[in-house]
Amino acid sequence: MAGAAASYSFEGDPLPVAIRMPSRGYRERTPRLTRSPSPGLCLCRHLRYAVNGHLGPRACGGWGAAGGAVVQQETTRPGTARSLRFALTKFRPTTLPATLLTRSALLGRLEEGASKRLTVVVGSAGAGKSVLLSSWAARRQAGVTSWLSCDEADADPVRFWAGFIEAPRGVAPGFGADAAELLAMDGAMSADVTASIANDAARLPAGSAIVVDDFHAAAAGVARNMADLVERWPAQTAQLVLAGRVDPPLRLHRLRLSGELCEVRDRDLYLSLAESGALLANFGVQVAAADLALLHERSEGWVAALQMAALTLRGARDPAQAARALDVSGHAIAEYFIGEVMEQQPPEVARFMLDASVLDELTAESCAAVTGRPDAAALLRSIEAANLFVVALDDDRTIYRYHHLVRQVLRAELHATDPAREVALQLRAAEWLESGGDTRQAARHFLAARRPDRALALLQERVITDFLHDPVVPVALDLGTVDPSLLAGAPDRLLALAADLLLWGDWVRGGEYLDLLERTQPEIPPDSKMAARLAALRSGRHALTGEMDQAVRQGLAARGIEQRALLRDEWNAMVPLTLLRAYTWLEDFEAVDGEVTAALALPSLTEPFKLVLVRGAQALAWFGAGRIAEATDAASAADADARRLGFEQHPFAVDYTRALAGAALERRDFDAAERLTERALSISEHYRPNFEYLALLDRAEIWAARGQIRQALASVEAARAVLAGTTPSHLTRADELEALLRLALGDLRIPAELASRLPAARCGLLLARVALAAADSNAALAHLDGLSPGDLTPRAALTRQILLAAAAIQRGDPRAAGLVGSVLEAARHQGYLHTIVTTAPEVTRYLVEHSAQVQPEPFLERIIAAAMEVRAAQTSAPSSNGLAAEPLTAAELRVLKLLPTTTYLQIAATLYISHNTVKTHIRSIFQKLGVSSRAQAIERAVDLHLL
Repeated sequence: MAGAAASYSFEGDPLPVAIRMPSRGYRERTPRLTRSPSPGLCLCRHLRYAVNGHLGPRACGGWGAAGGAVVQQETTRPGTARSLRFALTKFRPTTLPATLLTRSALLGRLEEGASKRLTVVVGSAGAGKSVLLSSWAARRQAGVTSWLSCDEADADPVRFWAGFIEAPRGVAPGFGADAAELLAMDGAMSADVTASIANDAARLPAGSAIVVDDFHAAAAGVARNMADLVERWPAQTAQLVLAGRVDPPLRLHRLRLSGELCEVRDRDLYLSLAESGALLANFGVQVAAADLALLHERSEGWVAALQMAALTLRGARDPAQAARALDVSGHAIAEYFIGEVMEQQPPEVARFMLDASVLDELTAESCAAVTGRPDAAALLRSIEAANLFVVALDDDRTIYRYHHLVRQVLRAELHATDPAREVALQLRAAEWLESGGDTRQAARHFLAARRPDRALALLQERVITDFLHDPVVPVALDLGTVDPSLLAGAPDRLLALAADLLLWGDWVRGGEYLDLLERTQPEIPPDSKMAARLAALRSGRHALTGEMDQAVRQGLAARGIEQRALLRDEWNAMVPLTLLRAYTWLEDFEAVDGEVTAALALPSLTEPFKLVLVRGAQALAWFGAGRIAEATDAASAADADARRLGFEQHPFAVDYTRALAGAALERRDFDAAERLTERALSISEHYRPNFEYLALLDRAEIWAARGQIRQALASVEAARAVLAGTTPSHLTRADELEALLRLALGDLRIPAELASRLPAARCGLLLARVALAAADSNAALAHLDGLSPGDLTPRAALTRQILLAAAAIQRGDPRAAGLVGSVLEAARHQGYLHTIVTTAPEVTRYLVEHSAQVQPEPFLERIIAAAMEVRAAQTSAPSSNGLAAEPLTAAELRVLKLLPTTTYLQIAATLYISHNTVKTHIRSIFQKLGVSSRAQAIERAVDLHLL
């Protein structure tokens, strides 16, 4: 057959020639020619096709057109295998959208691949691979870039390589002629075809590139030959680019080690925060910075998700839409993921992904236990390799989690399609976690699996131990499946359940179970282990609701039982856990130091308890007393240990975080103070009502320092709501702060009324401020003289000094300079700044007016600069004869839009903000609109065309 002749005719004058069949290897044909196969050649091909099972119309068909023929149209161009039909779009890059985001860094990375043997672009579905490569092709010199898009049919090696040969013919019309002949004759790939393609690639124009998009669709059938081609690829002439959802199986490690591989991967394709904003802007969508951060966080930079969000938001006028734009329940993302990802996976992979979605973290062991698949490790590796939206959580890549949105989709799909299987999977997860000692998470999975008996048994054994040792804050207990009959006659279970709820801040339900325990029969023996634990829990319950006197009484009672009964276990931590905070609240700082000593002496306490909680509580007490420098050092040390031990998001971290926030506010670093306070609030919210209350007051102070008085007042009201139902004496700190805020607005009446609710020392200091605001320095001095410095904390004593200096300045007393000097000396010792320049306007004004007389010195220069800043803000503040209504912020508008149809909890869930933040915004909205109820707010908003 090698000598069979074919008849050719050249363009122009016909000239019959006889040419032997192609030899193995590349043979350039200079003339452009058309060809009709001879009868002998046609028979030869027919026989070859018959041997290879290719009987039928394609056995003696035409050749594919350069650039791709129209679908359903056969062509007779030379040099293409069989009668293959290609769509024109197969050889064209993706059409670039008008909303194209230029990604210069990635385009530069692709350009760097010109000197490499291979360039790979690997990323998940919707990551933007095709658009990136198409935009790169559009930027390149015309006539040097070839394109091939793969689909499922290209898993047939003959079809793929025929398309690969066809793609460059728009650049080099004679490309691959010999390779196509060989491919047609053999009906299969061979080393000779690969060599011929490589030879032709070496003759392409300099700077050429061949892009194979969606290579994963063809890789299974063509990988071996592609690997051979890459080994022979002429990198000095042409760039070969393979793009797909998975790594091409081409011995990439060898290319990487030799420096011959250019890579763009999923982590590179995900958008940064700035790129996310630019993409939305290209869609004509402008969102506030907070909304952009929210969208970016939820999408994790996934291009497809952000594009869907942009389409949702385009033209939307409702600010709340930003939060809903990536709502899985809106189906757009779910449908995209199911259609583009899940339905493209083998059944075993899709099933594995659904089953594993019940887990928060994915490891080979946990996935094997839950899914029942012995090959779970291999499947997990394949899912990562396939870029199926898993994120590695450790450097060794042994622990993963799903992309947040994807996990929501998978969980919803599992629940909708097979709820019985979901329950079974939850049970497997619970049993596996229990076997590994993670009893807290196991209990929650048992509840999800509707096995409350097993959940309660676990809690009974490990509730205190897990709280002291485990830094991970658990998901709240779902007690919907707990039958009260399970607790009848089981005081140990009741105690454990109450302890778990109280330790994690659910003081309402925890209190209910505690009350139920107290009513059990027979009565609990007074000096028993159960009595000690019950008293400790009562103490904790009182502390959570701000009833600190009762918390101290019950805590000391529990300690007395422990000492008499010689109880020594981790339950002993409950008493100092409560008393440290209670004494700090009550400003009994000497008692705090005593509790620190007692706690550190307990041999059973854990390292996180001693280094994080105890030291952090002491730091907060020192800050409250006014020992700022010592408090900052202790809080910083606690922070370092918390991060080392993984407890930075645990309730143990609240005290030192608040101390660091207070120190930042004192040095007037408002951004740091607000960031730390939000962290304290995020930890304490839903877990510690009393800490939540204090953190909200901290936030109010920061907002007031920024000049946002109305927002600060709303935060004070939100703080009060946290401890609603407690006695008024527990709200004195909110009363004091509200009084100072209203005093800043020029209101003298309400602060005077609120002063009557305060303890004696705080009352006297506040009334002195009110008197100074009324220009009654004599009354101010009377209030201050009634306070004994020995009965004041160092912070309160400094406040008294500042107010005495203010009264002297107001009276024109010549001793004013000396009093101000004493204040500055005290400030220098502990590092006070904010307190000095904000306590009394008279002192601030004095510092500004006498700044020229101050000797240059760094600390005094900081004091003067801060005083000038505060004085300027006071001068421009609105007068007290009435405030104009302020416009609603973007965050408040989002809340307002949801107010007519959504509960406060639903608003929080929709906007991905805390319940307290919702309440703060609503109170601010009410104040700005001049209303006192939801109905009035909606009516007023309609009148103002805000709704």
